Amino acid sequence: MRADRLLRVVALLRAHGRLSAADLAARLEVSERTVLRDMEALSAAGVPVYAERGRSGGFALLPGYRPAVEDLTEAETQALLLSGAGRGPGQGAGSVQGAGLDEALRSAVRKLSVRLAPEQSLAADRVADRVVVDPGGWFGEQEELTHLAALQRAVFGDRRLRVRYQGRNDARGSLRTLDPYGLLQARGTWYLVAAHRGRPHTYRVDRVEAAEVLDEASGRPADLDLRALWAELRGRFARRPTLTVRLQVAAGHLSEVRIMLGAVGSGRPRVVAEQPTVVEVEVLSAHAATAALAGFGDLVRVLDPPEVVEHLRGSLEAARAVYAEPAV
Repeated sequence: MRADRLLRVVALLRAHGRLSAADLAARLEVSERTVLRDMEALSAAGVPVYAERGRSGGFALLPGYRPAVEDLTEAETQALLLSGAGRGPGQGAGSVQGAGLDEALRSAVRKLSVRLAPEQSLAADRVADRVVVDPGGWFGEQEELTHLAALQRAVFGDRRLRVRYQGRNDARGSLRTLDPYGLLQARGTWYLVAAHRGRPHTYRVDRVEAAEVLDEASGRPADLDLRALWAELRGRFARRPTLTVRLQVAAGHLSEVRIMLGAVGSGRPRVVAEQPTVVEVEVLSAHAATAALAGFGDLVRVLDPPEVVEHLRGSLEAARAVYAEPAV
């Protein structure tokens, strides 16, 4: 949007003092002709921008100019709130990555930054140029959050939800009517906290297959403390019974096995023997262990418990039957 780009031009000139048309074009990822048109637009709008000729010339603002910035949009306000929602002392900012508000957050930050004194604006610009927060890491992929917008409408509008949700052990998704309490992001994963038949649960947003906001008020308690409820639900999950799996790992593949098992386990896999390498890990179920280990082939061998061995054998036999005949 041009209005947003003009704000960026003002912020850049306030931060750097003077910039050439070529420099502005490179920073804004537009042509120099577009920059010249933007300067004309700023001047017509009463912004005191002027051009200096010569080798060290460029565009600049009159000293001391501080623009009045239009109000933040609803999306920008949401993005700012979600980026640090529920932070406590010593905690880092949250992330709106995957929430569909990434650009709204950048726009809001730009609008606020033009209110800063030039030296503060320059400091903010340096941080943006030098710090990247990527919750996905090297191999993480963005969640499919197709229905997050609908969940947000229900949460912020205090409306009930009808969703089709595929749970961990569901072969097919099931319909549920929920009273939404709030949204949260934990370790890069978005969750909906909602009550089903009066009992609160957490629902992974990427497992919501369909969502409809109902024209009914939700039953969210007026005195609800979402952070305290999340701590309770997380503690309840951590106390779920687990299964100890012991397996032998081929030389040189311990790190990959640790990564896969860490994703389905309740703790870091620990080495209990070497040459050959044997590890143990607590997992939520034999099904979860099978899902993590099936792709390793002969690089791992499950030693215990027998139910995981049976799960793996059944999974591999099913796969062999599927691929026994060539695809039509």
